[in-house]
Amino acid sequence: YKQWIGGFVTFTGTLRVSGWKFDTAMKARDRIMDSIDMLVKKFIAENPEESDRAKKTVIGRMIYSKDENAEGLSSEEIKDNLLNLIFAGHDTTYSSINTVLHHVSQNPHVQAALVEEVSNFKEPLDLEEIKNAPVLNAIMHESWRVDPPVGFAFRKSVKHSLEYNSFLFPKGCVFAYNIGLAAHQERLYTSPKSFHMERFLPCDHPLAESRWKSTIDPNQGRADYPIFGGGTHVCLGKHFAKLELRIIMARMFKYYNVEVRNNKKVYMPVNGWSVDFHLTKKTL
Repeated sequence: YKQWIGGFVTFTGTLRVSGWKFDTAMKARDRIMDSIDMLVKKFIAENPEESDRAKKTVIGRMIYSKDENAEGLSSEEIKDNLLNLIFAGHDTTYSSINTVLHHVSQNPHVQAALVEEVSNFKEPLDLEEIKNAPVLNAIMHESWRVDPPVGFAFRKSVKHSLEYNSFLFPKGCVFAYNIGLAAHQERLYTSPKSFHMERFLPCDHPLAESRWKSTIDPNQGRADYPIFGGGTHVCLGKHFAKLELRIIMARMFKYYNVEVRNNKKVYMPVNGWSVDFHLTKKTL
């Protein structure tokens, strides 16, 4: 996996030369696809179409789903989509955890507020409580805004041509949009490249500051906060990613003293921060 993602950016582009970085990455991808193929065949053998796992799991829905013409995904489409889920779910979550740890460690008052909030969480964790925790969520949203894990994305006009501001875009045109630039607009965010969790705190929160307050709702996922894309093709893992990060932050800062060091900015394969951290269990 590391060999595959390590070959995303090379000076040879997509030219395959035996032994070179991109060629090594593609060979690694082939091995991953072989493993996914075995997993798909094993799933089909153990879980017929009418089984619970076939109906209730992502891989089952992907294998057995049919469109309006009763046609399903091809074997290659299933494997490509599963590989995409692995990449989208693994590296973006890993980057997000590191990025949150970086920003929290750089802002002691933020860490103190987070520790105070999570220390009062119920046990076992209550989904609604962590979903609505103001400090935890403000930190999460601001970390993603400053350092979005995915820097850009694409959309294609597949049905018809489009006209915008007197420009005509023909059917089939591919649009690229920069998530980082969208989330760093000065007209929307004061000092857009600096971290201030106060942007996303409720107005009545004791730590809220009017000079940083943003009118943007990060849960809407529109053009002013497109961290997970938006519209029909919004990221499938959006809510799961938020749940993962909330639980990790709650558990880590409630039960451990967290020391972060060796902060390093990274851009590929995903944008964010790489950090080392040391956990010391608290005496509760």
